[in-house]
Amino acid sequence: MKTSKSGSDGGDCPVVLTEDVFGDGNVALADALRSVTGSENPRIMLVADMNVVQHTEGLGTKIGRYVKSNGIELVDNPVVLPGGEKIKCDNLHCAMRVTNAAIDAKIGVGDCILALGGGTVMDVAGWAAAQTRGGIKVVRVPTTVAAMIEAGFAEFAALDSACVKDALKIACRPAAVIIDTRFASTVLDGVWRAGFSEAVRIATIADASLMNRLAEIALEYSRRSDDAMVETVKGSVAARRKCGGSDFGLWSALRLEAMSGYKLPHGYAIAIGVAVDTAYAQLRGFMSEQDRAVVMRALEDCGAMDGAMHSRHLVAQTDAVMRGLDAWRLSTGSEKLVVPNGLGGSIVEEIDRDTMKQALNMIK
Repeated sequence: MKTSKSGSDGGDCPVVLTEDVFGDGNVALADALRSVTGSENPRIMLVADMNVVQHTEGLGTKIGRYVKSNGIELVDNPVVLPGGEKIKCDNLHCAMRVTNAAIDAKIGVGDCILALGGGTVMDVAGWAAAQTRGGIKVVRVPTTVAAMIEAGFAEFAALDSACVKDALKIACRPAAVIIDTRFASTVLDGVWRAGFSEAVRIATIADASLMNRLAEIALEYSRRSDDAMVETVKGSVAARRKCGGSDFGLWSALRLEAMSGYKLPHGYAIAIGVAVDTAYAQLRGFMSEQDRAVVMRALEDCGAMDGAMHSRHLVAQTDAVMRGLDAWRLSTGSEKLVVPNGLGGSIVEEIDRDTMKQALNMIK
């Protein structure tokens, strides 16, 4: 068992990288829960991803043994959610399941919700926690590569509404993030490949050496190499610590997800979003063709661009995709976007819509 601790990307939220988080003798999670709740015997409610529960042999027994041996009180009504974008656009059904379970279990502001799962499960759990009793603390244990790199650190929790991705957003900063890369083995191949796009998105504007390294190991990663996955996660978390999070590549990704009726998985949408915004940067002279080729090679070799092939009919609807900029303005108050400035750098740009249309045409 190996454990390393770090600060978060710009804040005081502890981030712990560990192995076998519920293993005997691993106190990383227990220590985090004690710190978060201020109690030697923390009281928690579990919200878990059904995919993780079904594909991690003996997980329930292991968790039960862990909490007992570490003096943690786990309430009797954990909530297991199916995961996937559908739980964020179900008219609050899953979010209210979490809220009602917390209220029934008398979870209070001195207690904690433990969110174990992918990004959508953490969104639903976080949204419900933020609405309950003025805000319940959340400790996140992300189980997909994308969540380990991005969603686990999000300072908001969001649900979808009225065909708008993340329309219902509320502040929800994690009290701690515990990353156990072993959980990544539970995801399907498509989720595994698509998760790499978040690493590429961060590295493109934060760390040129990491971006070049990702391009080198992308093919190995696509073959589900654990070593390549662990290197990807650790490098990306370090880049976040250095540069923080970013909205780079998001505007078109969110729009394409909504246009697909949320059938386009988030990771695949992110890959397209990165492709679009790097094309824009190249057209504007911020990024060389050679640097963009490094980014695109990584996305293609890891398989994250597979979604583009199946979404050609969406990308081809240039005017419809461009309406994503209108949604972005409604959410942020401007059409300024973060775009690459060379490899490993960024610039905030008031978007030239004609050039962005050209970028979309390059992709389609």
